[in-house]
Amino acid sequence: MGHRVVAAGVVAGAVLAAGVTLTAGGVSEDPAEDTRRSVIAAAPGRSGERTALEPPATAQGREQAATAVVDAVGAVVPGSKVGLAVYDRRTHAMVVGAGPDQPFYTASVVKLLIAIDVLRAHDWRMPGGDTGSDLAAMLSASDDGAATRLWDEFGGSAIIGRTAELVGLDATSPPDEPGEWELTRMSPRDIVRTYTYLQQDLPRPARNAVLGTLAHFDATAADGFDQRFGLPTAFGDATVAVKQGWMPVGDDVVLNTTGVVGEDGRFVVALPVVLPGDTDFATARDALTEGARALARALGRD
Repeated sequence: MGHRVVAAGVVAGAVLAAGVTLTAGGVSEDPAEDTRRSVIAAAPGRSGERTALEPPATAQGREQAATAVVDAVGAVVPGSKVGLAVYDRRTHAMVVGAGPDQPFYTASVVKLLIAIDVLRAHDWRMPGGDTGSDLAAMLSASDDGAATRLWDEFGGSAIIGRTAELVGLDATSPPDEPGEWELTRMSPRDIVRTYTYLQQDLPRPARNAVLGTLAHFDATAADGFDQRFGLPTAFGDATVAVKQGWMPVGDDVVLNTTGVVGEDGRFVVALPVVLPGDTDFATARDALTEGARALARALGRD
């Protein structure tokens, strides 16, 4: 994947995010297609049986869990800004949070919003033709060109406004540079709301396609980036769905790990982090993974 260089010095580099395999019915069942895509990766350690996770039982435990996640990231990369939201779909409550309403750059996590808008415009079914190909490529291969074509085709920044209203997002804003979709901002809480919308409110054909896709991802992205950092490494066989994002922006590095973990997709997690700009991506991945491991321990993952 090539770099998208943002004008006016706002971003030096590109949005690079998780690849997932999208078809009209969800995950591809064609072995040749899977071979072509190289590595369709289950989360490290996934065995088909998901570990039972439980939230901290007390307010003090929840606060300690959030502190442990923030401290774990900071121990690897001091000076990192960490956001966190963990939503329990069984109790309908936010169970762990750190700056949950603070907006962060999405990088390619915004592709979830683009996908929702495209599917809405096609009666919640996979479109055909070039639009369908671009939608699949945008998610499965993290194809920035495909994302840009969809962004332009469906109205650019208007996508963010429409989807925010549809999903009920109140800390999400379009990019200041209209063509730079990766500079959309969302709070951790709004990222969680987006996943819960996908799980609970998206009409079934679209839900099956998107969540079936997010349940499988390329271990190595189109640009060679290892996407198994953060949630999939920390939660292993308890991982249900994942969408990652990363990019350099100004004097910072943005790395986001987001997704669904636990039996029946019980917990929705958003862990966006801004790291100092001299942080290399390998170290950044380590930092996010340590933060996710701290969260996994707090939820009872061995």
